[in-house]
Amino acid sequence: MVDFEYESLLERARERIPKNISERSRWTMPEPEILIEGNQTILRNFSTIVDAMDRDANHVYQFLINELGTSGNREQVRVLLKGRVPPKRIKEKIVLYVKTYILCNQCRAPDTRFIKDDRTTLLKCQACGATRPVRL
Repeated sequence: MVDFEYESLLERARERIPKNISERSRWTMPEPEILIEGNQTILRNFSTIVDAMDRDANHVYQFLINELGTSGNREQVRVLLKGRVPPKRIKEKIVLYVKTYILCNQCRAPDTRFIKDDRTTLLKCQACGATRPVRL
């Protein structure tokens, strides 16, 4: 007769869960690659960051420009910002964008979409169904 105690079965099941499923965070943002050249700051992997966010690149770009209080140019894969912007400040603004326009307030899942309801834009969570208004 085989021993089928709950604790031993539970432990056996936990050991067989693949690592990529059992990790705490399944969605991570790429680390921003920031260079300062003279009087210009370059965000080298802007397109990679936007792809990970699954958001419109123009929306992310305008948010960064407005929040950083500077002007800049957007190229295919990178953003050129006027002035010397500390990398820490750029990272803070990217995190603010993620909290404001990507993560669900209820379940913290990144599976959200923008939906239009009359003249209001809502952030709808695909995981739990929660909605909240956002300003675009």
